[in-house]
Amino acid sequence: MDVGSVGYGSALTPEVRGQYLSNLMSMSQQTSYIAGSLIQDTVEISAEALAKYTEEMNASIERML
Repeated sequence: MDVGSVGYGSALTPEVRGQYLSNLMSMSQQTSYIAGSLIQDTVEISAEALAKYTEEMNASIERML
């Protein structure tokens, strides 16, 4: 079902339209939360990978000296 089909011309009762729209809002918020979590996890993993790479490069340079 499309959001546009939940308008006043819909055969759904006002209560059902309200519940449907409420569920859509909840799903939208959850989607934003999940996307934010994925982005944050990616940043944290990237920071850890960069720190490990820097540590390995410093150790390699120290061995060369």
